[in-house]
Amino acid sequence: MTAWVEYTQNFEKLLSDSDTYKFDVGNGMKYCFLIVCALLAGCGSISSEIPFGGDMLDTAPSSSSQLKHPNWGNAQTYSTTPRYSVPSPRSLPNNSQGLSSLEMFLDRYQIAYETLDSGHVMVKLKEQVHFESGSVKLSLRSQDWLRQLGNYLSETSDIDVVIDGHTDSTGQATFNDGLSEKRAREVEKQLLATKLPRHRVFSRGFGEFAPQCSNATAGGKACNRRAELTLIVSQ
Repeated sequence: MTAWVEYTQNFEKLLSDSDTYKFDVGNGMKYCFLIVCALLAGCGSISSEIPFGGDMLDTAPSSSSQLKHPNWGNAQTYSTTPRYSVPSPRSLPNNSQGLSSLEMFLDRYQIAYETLDSGHVMVKLKEQVHFESGSVKLSLRSQDWLRQLGNYLSETSDIDVVIDGHTDSTGQATFNDGLSEKRAREVEKQLLATKLPRHRVFSRGFGEFAPQCSNATAGGKACNRRAELTLIVSQ
């Protein structure tokens, strides 16, 4: 079972267990349960319009109000220069060997990243793939570092890849939804060409609903026409 599938299944099981508890207790406990839910909702929740039962990878927001990224812990940004300090035993995860190997690869090829640790270790690449307006074509530079990444990942067995495609606000939202998915699949195709197993790569599109820059300028729109990669290290 891949790390990403295990992560989503554990999340769905938690929701299922919560439902069972809610309907088995007495009326007084139901009331308390609803109060707790209301308090938790103030901190953040997933839109009720997004179904819990389906594959979370296939669920992309249809509006900005639905955009809820999972909270995967506080990010620690690493530089692209080698690090020689040894972390304390308390901070070493069970999968430290796979993570250390991945970090060494990213440092060697100067691919900037940040590591998120919340149950599963996830490495989000700050290096992104950018596109021309309305295009899904990869630049030669993007093809080069994606090929290097794919070659490395094909020699491992404990790292899954999630690819998120995005667009700027130009054009209709429905068109941008499809365009973002095509961009993510184009990156996926580049990785699979390196013999990386298909079951370890997941792609999805967010359309124009997750901008990282303002769409008010040409530079901001160029910033938003992108694909992002997150690497999930198995336990």
